[in-house]
Amino acid sequence: MGGTKTLAMDRATAVLTLLTMLWGATPTLACFCDHYPWTAWSTCSRTCNYGTQQRHRTIRHDEYYWKNACEQLCVKQESRACNVEACPLHCHLSEYGPWSACSSCAKKQFRTRELVTPAQFGGSDCTEPLVEERPCHPSTECHIEKVDCKDRFTCDNGRCISTKLRCNSQNDCGDNSDERHCARMVRVCNRVFESIPGAELMASGFDAAAEKIRAAVLDNSFFGGECTTNRSREDRKWYRIPANDYKAEAEEAQSEVVNLASDSSSSSSHEDGGGLFIPILFSWRNSYMSRKTSSFRSAVKASQQKDSKFIRVHQAVRVSTFRTKSSDLYLSEPFLRTLSSLPLDYNYALYRQVFQLFGTHYFKAGTLGGHYDLLYQYNREEVKNSGLTDSEVSSCVRRETSFRFLIFFSSSRINRQCYTNKMSEKYEGSFLKASERSISMVRGGRAEYAAALAIERQGVLPDSTTYKDWMESTKDNPTVVEYELRPILELVRGFPCAVTKRQHLERALIEYLESFDSCKCAPCPNNARPVLSGTECLCVCQSGTYGPNCERRAQDYTSNAVDGRWSCWGPWSTCDSSMRRQRVRECNNPAPQQGGKACPGERRISTREVEVQSPPEPRGSADVRPLPLSLTIQAGRINKRRFSFGDTEEILCLTGFEMEGYQYIRCMPDSTWSKPMGQCIKRVCPSLALPEGLTAQPEKAEYRVGDTVILSCESTDMVLSGRRYYTCGIDQSWEPALTSDLHCKTENPFVPDSSCGRGQRRDGAQCVCMAREECQPYREDLCVLDAEKDRFTMMSACAFHAGRCHGDRLYFLNRGACEKDESGMEWTRFRARLSDRSSVQEPCGDDTCYEWEICSGAKCECKLPRDCPKDASPSFCLEMLKTRTKRAMSACSVAAMKCAGMQFRLLQDNSC
Repeated sequence: MGGTKTLAMDRATAVLTLLTMLWGATPTLACFCDHYPWTAWSTCSRTCNYGTQQRHRTIRHDEYYWKNACEQLCVKQESRACNVEACPLHCHLSEYGPWSACSSCAKKQFRTRELVTPAQFGGSDCTEPLVEERPCHPSTECHIEKVDCKDRFTCDNGRCISTKLRCNSQNDCGDNSDERHCARMVRVCNRVFESIPGAELMASGFDAAAEKIRAAVLDNSFFGGECTTNRSREDRKWYRIPANDYKAEAEEAQSEVVNLASDSSSSSSHEDGGGLFIPILFSWRNSYMSRKTSSFRSAVKASQQKDSKFIRVHQAVRVSTFRTKSSDLYLSEPFLRTLSSLPLDYNYALYRQVFQLFGTHYFKAGTLGGHYDLLYQYNREEVKNSGLTDSEVSSCVRRETSFRFLIFFSSSRINRQCYTNKMSEKYEGSFLKASERSISMVRGGRAEYAAALAIERQGVLPDSTTYKDWMESTKDNPTVVEYELRPILELVRGFPCAVTKRQHLERALIEYLESFDSCKCAPCPNNARPVLSGTECLCVCQSGTYGPNCERRAQDYTSNAVDGRWSCWGPWSTCDSSMRRQRVRECNNPAPQQGGKACPGERRISTREVEVQSPPEPRGSADVRPLPLSLTIQAGRINKRRFSFGDTEEILCLTGFEMEGYQYIRCMPDSTWSKPMGQCIKRVCPSLALPEGLTAQPEKAEYRVGDTVILSCESTDMVLSGRRYYTCGIDQSWEPALTSDLHCKTENPFVPDSSCGRGQRRDGAQCVCMAREECQPYREDLCVLDAEKDRFTMMSACAFHAGRCHGDRLYFLNRGACEKDESGMEWTRFRARLSDRSSVQEPCGDDTCYEWEICSGAKCECKLPRDCPKDASPSFCLEMLKTRTKRAMSACSVAAMKCAGMQFRLLQDNSC
């Protein structure tokens, strides 16, 4: 009992002693680290794009340092980020290309260059033009190339019009030549009518890349032989409708307010046009916000100055609608002259001028009027502290705008929460006055009225009179506020060589549109969206970020996701034997990171280079002929474009085709070509369309019959899910057919069961042949003769040995691809024929050695004929070709002689 008390006292004493020691030691561990001051921060390691700085403490290893354990308690070195702004990228242009031919209409030569690197992150912008011009003296006159008008009237300027339009008191030709030498004049209309307001706008071209209206492509001063009129509901006037328009009705001005969708301001739609990225149908509704205007640029710059929230209020004022006819459109004379003067050889500088002057599209339909469009900028922190949601804030801005000056919404009531919240109370209960500024994107109407609609903070708000003045002015000065577009390529017809020029324009249009692609921009910080504006890339900030390049974050912005964006398209491949070209782009500008979205759209596109049958073009003068369309469909090509009577020309087949028959044709007296006596026959297989991550070796545009390709994964630790070897068959298709689910997967190497024979696995106490299906996951790396089909094919080692185990007549040739080794293939067929006569079958590596072979280094090597057994019974009768003698020999001797290259002929499979 006493011992127990003593033990307890000893434990208590020990605890007290330990606590005393710790209490005494505590002061010695309280090192005052600032006793050792920091050095100044070092120079930043980089001048931009996230460098680092270091500093360290000036340590003195004195008594205080060791006594207070400063070695363990003090941080001796620190680093911090510096110069986090992205490095400036200065604009860089390529060298100018060669001068174009002299344009007969412009009397100028042009040359172009490309934007290689846009200015970004504060880099210096390019001030030099992308297009340079100089005056020249053309060798031909600028005129509309004359066509055979047949039974129609030929104007002096080359235009064809109906004979009924002569002498009708209208300038239908454009040069008044249809009104000369008239015995009697008639009138289409009984009095003179004005053209509908905005008729010249309907006729204009539109540059979809620059989002600007260009010069007229249609002639809306041409009225034709009908007096079609329409009465305006606004001023009750009667207007005459141009022949290009079949509908034009005036409407009372209406208004519509749509809340701004902050992340999506575009409602345009288009079709790719067969993968060529030419907008075939392009529509713009009033919710669309242009990204090419100075107003949009101002909005981007404003968003970079502070963490902002933008609210957009917009309204379309419709004055009239229009829709052009679907066919028989009359082109403007300047547009037609420019098309006629284009060269037949492709020249990008000259063809690009068409888009610069007349745009890329024409108006198929649209609405004329005005577009009220204001973008309000708010401090995002103030909006957040107001206690209202984004949709409630947007509703308040819309309602106050409507209540104050949009006259068609004068009855709108503002909810109580719109003027009793924390934000609007600071600004006299007004949401509009709470905005930092408003940016005007108003279109249509008189400029002074449109400018008066914008406000600045603490400025005077516009009233309903200001809005009414602007709206009234849209009747006299309308613009196109909603539209549908069609490519001007569709208008290139009805004159000589229009097909050739349309093809060149399509090619130039692709180049032109790509010059406006934001893929040239570098990635922006904080998942900002890069936009190419001229030769400068702007970073459009996400909500919650700001700064010159959106590099700064608000406290509540915590996302690290980076959405993927496409790099620019690579060059088109050469045209393969199936008349297809392809191009690819990569999702690496940047690649998606940390949960960011993948790039939308396709990585690879292809196009078929076959001339589509077009409506017949007008025939030119009798002594020249254009390229016969039928030959382009037959995959032939001609060395030039125009021919005189008696000329002969050779048809040259495209790559992958061979000529069968007579290759020449002759230009006949009736301006037709003689019937081709030959045709181009396809003799190759096209290149394989491979999924992403796969490569083909050898990589060629086309492959001849018998060629073999080997598919492999780009990643070395991956293996194909299907066959690796494909052969171009005699029917110009790949054997076997490429499966749609072919992909790369993690490699699982084949490990044979060492307790069983080759091609077997253990099943309980016995060994059984492996099922052929079990071998599908393994790599096909053996070239094997399938004697039943007399065909060499690729197999995995698993499939080869499993097949032999099941009795398949399979024979090893080599490891690797089935190369065209005629001697090796002939020997494999010969030994397969004799294999059943062999008394020996010895496993040797992947192969099996027979009685005329020995296994050396996992490879079967032939014996010499003298090493075969002398007492073996003869199995074959053969004739020695050199001595013409017959001899009876064993299978071992026959195979050894064949392997040694001795010349003989087998007569029969038994003794002589």
